[in-house]
Amino acid sequence: MYIEYTFTMDDGKALHYRVEFERYRENILDKNLYPAWTELNFHQCPNCPLKTEEYSHCPVAIDAHEIVMGFTEILSCKEVDIHVETPEREYFKRADAQTGLRALIGFVMASSACPILFPMRGMAYYHLPFASLDETVFRVTSSYLLHQYYVYKKGGEFDLAFEGLKQRFKEMQTVNFNFLERIRAACEADSNLNVLATLFTISSMLSLSLDRHLKEIEHLFD
Repeated sequence: MYIEYTFTMDDGKALHYRVEFERYRENILDKNLYPAWTELNFHQCPNCPLKTEEYSHCPVAIDAHEIVMGFTEILSCKEVDIHVETPEREYFKRADAQTGLRALIGFVMASSACPILFPMRGMAYYHLPFASLDETVFRVTSSYLLHQYYVYKKGGEFDLAFEGLKQRFKEMQTVNFNFLERIRAACEADSNLNVLATLFTISSMLSLSLDRHLKEIEHLFD
């Protein structure tokens, strides 16, 4: 399974990224081949369970660094043509670069080997570019309930109050904030900074007001 994103600027310049869902790498990589800001101990998340003696680099940073560097000269307010291709279908949208970058980075982060973000791999596999907040709420809660079904089938307790999901978003806030600090060290343009700040805002909103967002779509089930 793969995702292909193509960003085409009005001057004809295009940025093309093909990201495989399964990405296998060694735990210890040659530091000369990657930017210093990708190393695990560079703004390492305080909730990261990985050990520097076992992992040389942050899995998310390694997966995202080429995308990040490609956008260093593109402003987030600049409109581009965004074309997304998956094995099943294609999407197209004319939007600011940040919209497409947010979708692409979100997929890369959720499908990475980061142990904190690992629970989001199911949503990444069924990736939906340009999702609205309501769509995100619907998808993330549905995905969580499916996960709880598998927990229940294995003898675990079914979490209908979404307490585990709220905690998951708190953990994601920490990851997004510290990953933003990595990007600050690598980028000059605002596009990458804005997109990570937006991801941080979404996870914060969902962790603090998930019940309110669920209430807003309750009418769909009445």
